[in-house]
Amino acid sequence: EAFVSTSLIITTLNEIDGINKILPEIKKEWVDEIIIVDGGSTDGTVEKAREMGFKVIKQKIPGHGGAILTGIEESTGDKIIIFGSDGSNETSEIPQLVEKGLEGFDQVTTSRFGKTSINEDAGIIDGFGNKMFSFITNILFGGKFTDALTSSRLFTRKALLEIALDELSLCAVEQITIRGLKRKQRFYEIIGNERARIGGERKMHRVPTGAALVALIIKEFIFWKI
Repeated sequence: EAFVSTSLIITTLNEIDGINKILPEIKKEWVDEIIIVDGGSTDGTVEKAREMGFKVIKQKIPGHGGAILTGIEESTGDKIIIFGSDGSNETSEIPQLVEKGLEGFDQVTTSRFGKTSINEDAGIIDGFGNKMFSFITNILFGGKFTDALTSSRLFTRKALLEIALDELSLCAVEQITIRGLKRKQRFYEIIGNERARIGGERKMHRVPTGAALVALIIKEFIFWKI
């Protein structure tokens, strides 16, 4: 059986408190490569990550989607895991994503809104918004997601290349979900938790993000072909 390598891409922007907690929890043997993509931190995130022995690269393309694209360009793995650095995702998800990824799925996602999920970060409005967008995504594009907007996920390099990701904002993960569904990719959803973010500033602002998601969903539905 051919060797399959996995790259872990951790996106950071002023998350010194988050990386202080999560990086020591990540076992290097879980994956073949770990790359931190930094979007221009000024709080010592980069220096701290390097001090801990992690490879840090400067984000070349703006936005969350840009961080993902930079990581894909700089990584070598057949499979790629994207993971946030604010502590809201549990590092124990990483080996679970790797394990499920070996079963031949194109994408493996971690749901923060499954039946047994614990939510400490999303309030009622965010929770409702996520459920609504996941429901709409399922109806329009034929998914079965409880969390279509999760940014803790694994995908194969091939799956991401055929999606032709061009959404650079925080809505990038929704485009990855939608276009994966359009391409009839095989998905698997792991049930995870959402913990309270550790320090730093929240990057997601409800109203503009909600409006951008609506626009993206409409555009992807009208212009079905990728």
